[in-house]
Amino acid sequence: MNFKNSILSVLALSILTFSSCEDDNEMIEPVVMQEPMSAKNTTILNDTSNYTATINLTQLANNSALRMNTTDYPYTNALNQSFNVTKLQYLISEVTFFLNDSTIIVDSGYHYVDLTNSTSLTYMIKTKIPAGTYSSVGFTFGFDEEDNISGAYTDLNTLGWNWPAIFGGGYHFLRLEGEYLDSNNTSAEFKTHMGTASDGSTMPRTNEINHFDVILPNSNLTVSSDFSFDIEMNIEEWYTNPIDWDFNVWNAPVMPISAAQKALNSNGSSVFTFKKQ
Repeated sequence: MNFKNSILSVLALSILTFSSCEDDNEMIEPVVMQEPMSAKNTTILNDTSNYTATINLTQLANNSALRMNTTDYPYTNALNQSFNVTKLQYLISEVTFFLNDSTIIVDSGYHYVDLTNSTSLTYMIKTKIPAGTYSSVGFTFGFDEEDNISGAYTDLNTLGWNWPAIFGGGYHFLRLEGEYLDSNNTSAEFKTHMGTASDGSTMPRTNEINHFDVILPNSNLTVSSDFSFDIEMNIEEWYTNPIDWDFNVWNAPVMPISAAQKALNSNGSSVFTFKKQ
């Protein structure tokens, strides 16, 4: 499939959908593309002119700024299960800008976020963005199949970001950990790790790519100088829409469970929002 044509079709459909909304407060979900943004007919530009884009990675839970390592359980998922967050790490790659004239500009880099390192919450992409009016911004969550190569990135290897070879190899996309109150109202651990989806129901195991590509809604930009914007992660959305996640079923570990991995992929469409500075 021609990726550019598929993007244009999705954008046209999105424009029609957005224009038909009568409630301005209705949440518009990002469009998730399963075809990689690094498709061969997409132009990847490095060190072009003119302006620098800085991305602020922010995290929300139940519509408030995420609080880490709380002694209580301040957040709830769609099944009304209470939880807290003790670890959050994730990776994005190939930030993409869509010009109104259908040009696609892709930054070929990646960025690892760890909430214990405040400097990781800012990502200045290497590609310079030309002046112009951009209809939307997108990115890949994790690595696509061309880039998700075991052992390929020294910095990620040092961080222990590798995904086990037995479960398909490559790298983690997400580590979201904490505690929840189980069905006995007792504290229990969860580890929501995302990467390659590996199915062990048959031998040998079968592995599926599990990244997703997002076009953020309402992410139009006019670039005439250096600029910045926020990409917000809404934590509770990992656990719903369309699949309601039950911590009592999928707690720890979930890495070898294909259904859990695919649920995270499906739910990813509502996780991210865009905010202009």
